[in-house]
Amino acid sequence: MGRASIAYTNKDYDSLRRELLARVPQLTDRWTDFNASDLGVVLLELFCGIGDMLAYYLDAQAAEAFLPTARQRQNVINLCKLISYRLDGPVAATTALRFSLAAPLDADLVIPAGTTCRARLEENDIVFETAEDATIPRSRTSVDAGARQGKRKTENFTAHGETGDPIILAGKEIAHGSIRVWVQDQEWTEVSHFQESGSDSRHFMAETDALDITRIVFGDGLRGAVPDSGAEIRVEYLETLGAEGNLGPHLVTELLTAIYLDGGLVPLAVTNPVPATGGADRETLEHARRQAPAEVRSLWKAVTKEDYLALAEGFPGVAKAQVLDVNDCKNIRYYQVNLAVAPDGGGPPSTLLKQDLAEYLESRKVITVEINLFDPVYRPVSIDAEVFAYAGEDLDLVRSRVEQALADFFAFDRMSFGAPVHFSDLVALLDGVRGVSHVRMYTPTQDIDIRAGQIASLGQVNLDVRRAS
Repeated sequence: MGRASIAYTNKDYDSLRRELLARVPQLTDRWTDFNASDLGVVLLELFCGIGDMLAYYLDAQAAEAFLPTARQRQNVINLCKLISYRLDGPVAATTALRFSLAAPLDADLVIPAGTTCRARLEENDIVFETAEDATIPRSRTSVDAGARQGKRKTENFTAHGETGDPIILAGKEIAHGSIRVWVQDQEWTEVSHFQESGSDSRHFMAETDALDITRIVFGDGLRGAVPDSGAEIRVEYLETLGAEGNLGPHLVTELLTAIYLDGGLVPLAVTNPVPATGGADRETLEHARRQAPAEVRSLWKAVTKEDYLALAEGFPGVAKAQVLDVNDCKNIRYYQVNLAVAPDGGGPPSTLLKQDLAEYLESRKVITVEINLFDPVYRPVSIDAEVFAYAGEDLDLVRSRVEQALADFFAFDRMSFGAPVHFSDLVALLDGVRGVSHVRMYTPTQDIDIRAGQIASLGQVNLDVRRAS
């Protein structure tokens, strides 16, 4: 008797049960009772259930081998590693801190990098750390310094002198790109891979898995140096709040680090004249699936307009970007590239974020190209409408639903550079709100064109909510 075969697409419970019952006569002519109460049918259905589950797990495991279908974060991390793409961890928000004196001093006052300040909020305290030295000249009373959100942590280890022996850090919310490593007081350099590292190169890699556990990996003696056995290793990093670090202006008001001049404590006031932006939680799998192929196509070099866009949108802290280029050729054939960038969380990008992005693009651009970065222009769209509610609906509740629907429609994550706002979409949005019978729009009355470099945002809202007659 030949072996019975089942079509490979029939892997669900019902298909397996139907196929197996149809093949029972090939095994024996004595089994004629196919009622649900028959012991043989019970066992057959049990096997069908197990087969259904096994088929599901086999299909799910096979899907994990491909970036578009993988759903487990660790598998996405491993797949992206094959093309030298690393998922971003939490990104620290950046802003500018303004340090002020009550009166000018007789000497220059240096505010060192690493000076910490704090914003006291109802939910929690948010700490910022300056990223660069700043100096208040003797003739002035204030200076601005770029700062990142986060608390600096230090961990000490002892090297074992063995290859493949990673260092596991205790921090779980480590700001992307903030790790610094010293071995015997010599600072080592972070790299994405050891392919270009020599046997004496003081390089390390930082790898974060799906559970947010970060490991510091050194070379093997051929590609990258190995710390000597017994060497003292010091690791510093920022623990950040990610997207929670985005806050409005004038909220950072406390100086936590004492500033001295000639041994005397100098009283300073501090504030953030601009909002803190660019903070983001760890990279989502959806963003990695979209961004990794885009950066592979660019080969991490900026030549075409698509290359600049892919590299800018893949930079930590940048949510969206647009090349402001009126030339319709694919390649940049003139020597200036204008790029508008919007940070994670919306608002204007900080000076520090634009400096970091400019340095990143400078290292990848054609040498003759000049790059100019611009802030996004948020174009407010005002709404003036009569909203008619069904009989029996609470008018205040309907108003609240309409306002929430408009806020969701104009949310920063939904709007793109240059994307127009269609009048029909607004009408359909308000008509679809629960409890709304119909609407009469007064503003706008037609589609709104959004120019390059602009992003639509919700402006003034005037709603007249009444009952439908």
